[in-house]
Amino acid sequence: MLKATNLKKKVFLILVFLIIYIAYLYQKPILTTEEATGYAVLCLNFPPKESGKKAFDIYVHDVTLEKLSIDTKSGIFNQFTNQRELSVTLKTKNGEEPTIRMDAYNGKCLEVTGPLN
Repeated sequence: MLKATNLKKKVFLILVFLIIYIAYLYQKPILTTEEATGYAVLCLNFPPKESGKKAFDIYVHDVTLEKLSIDTKSGIFNQFTNQRELSVTLKTKNGEEPTIRMDAYNGKCLEVTGPLN
């Protein structure tokens, strides 16, 4: 009888922890516009190695924000926890408009597309 009560308490604590964790994941704060622009420039200067893109010498002062959109991530868990991606399109002084896709919460660069390919 005592073991069943301890097991019920442990299961209850695990469920409470999971509910709190999923609630936190569901409403994490998204990057601000300035942070997203900064991470986008950083991504252009140091693109992910798996993308095969070369680095560009672009400074934050040399770009303007053309477009910022927030999209849902694919996958069942990502949609259940309301995970988002940012797509940031920058306009450089040269007239180029690269688009950077990044994680909306930590700024991790996922993909660089656009005329800089």
